[in-house]
Amino acid sequence: MNEEMKNQTEQLPLLKVHMMGSFFLEYGDQPISFRKTMATKSMRLLQIFLYNKDNGISRGRLLESTYGREDVADAANSLRVGVHRLKRSLVEAGLPQFEYIYTQKGVYHWTSPMPVEVDAIDIKNKILEAGKETDEKARMDQMIEALELYTGEFLADFGEEEWVQAERAQLKKVYSDALKEVSEYLLKNEEFDELQKLTSVASELYPFDEWQAVQMQALIGLERYKEAMKLYEQTSKHYFEELGVTPSEKLVEQYRYLGSRMGSRHRVIEEVQADLQESPGEKNGAFFCSLAGFRDCYRLVYRMSELNGQMPWLMLCTITDGKGYPAKGGPRLDRMSEKLLEVMKRSLRHSDFFAKYSPSQYVILLQGGNQRGCELVYKRISERFSEEKKGWAKNLKYSALPAIQTEKELEFLEGDDVL
Repeated sequence: MNEEMKNQTEQLPLLKVHMMGSFFLEYGDQPISFRKTMATKSMRLLQIFLYNKDNGISRGRLLESTYGREDVADAANSLRVGVHRLKRSLVEAGLPQFEYIYTQKGVYHWTSPMPVEVDAIDIKNKILEAGKETDEKARMDQMIEALELYTGEFLADFGEEEWVQAERAQLKKVYSDALKEVSEYLLKNEEFDELQKLTSVASELYPFDEWQAVQMQALIGLERYKEAMKLYEQTSKHYFEELGVTPSEKLVEQYRYLGSRMGSRHRVIEEVQADLQESPGEKNGAFFCSLAGFRDCYRLVYRMSELNGQMPWLMLCTITDGKGYPAKGGPRLDRMSEKLLEVMKRSLRHSDFFAKYSPSQYVILLQGGNQRGCELVYKRISERFSEEKKGWAKNLKYSALPAIQTEKELEFLEGDDVL
């Protein structure tokens, strides 16, 4: 770069390129808006050139990345046209008149009169530089800076491109490895606030990677127990609805630890009572709880029945495919499951409680019931379940038995038969 070009570059605003999450550009303080008529291929080319701004990209790789899956009679000519249109679009969007893309020995290069920062590249560079640090705190500080740039998946709106998928997987691994190392450091040094910020993003982006367990540790360390409990309940529900599985052992371990921590804090009895009470909105209808809560309630009610002689009854309502088999996951099952939840809250007694046992099943405990009572309850549930769509009546079945804790029933409650 000659002296004149260097001075010009230093005087122009920074061009910030955001590739983590949604793709957009900022020139100085102004967002860059491209015309809606800008071709998709021109946008692809822009992303490729910017991501490879440091070393360039060969003509062969560029053609494969941009036209590889398409039947283009003259891909090379289409590439030349695409590059020309891209240069014009950049100037029309408000960037200074400049060449921007040039070729040298079969390699396409990005060049610009202003400095350019790409968040995805900065993440990799910062973590790479952090690995060279000998001082632990300096290394962690640099890695935290990199993690804070990871605000979404790489080019989240362009996932069909093979090169995007490959880079996304690589960046996720870099991110996950760095976050694991940083989390251990922050836990060791009890820097819970920073840990909570970082893991809340990770939990949102990758809900099935168990970052919620680390986030719970941070919330417990901050004594934000209610938030930790809410996070556990939301995660448990999400695991059930999306995967049909119970929470991981890591999450359950934090849940148990949360219970011990909540019990260790000294409180006056009025505060304890207020903490235990349901909110006004929760008091409407039957009591809906997590499966873990249902297990505890079931065992307590069974013990109480030994004293008062009122035998509770266990019911299992299953959404089927209409032929007697459990319904498979999908939008239709989601709608039916939501409807069944709403119906149960207003069909069961205020003293009854229930939980979601699997994506297609709800388990209920009826206080002081009998076989006839179970039949009436099911009839009421079935009628209300099918009030909007009459055909849904054939998609529901139930089974019931007295709450006698046999070995087989205990295995059932432990979740061994979850679909």
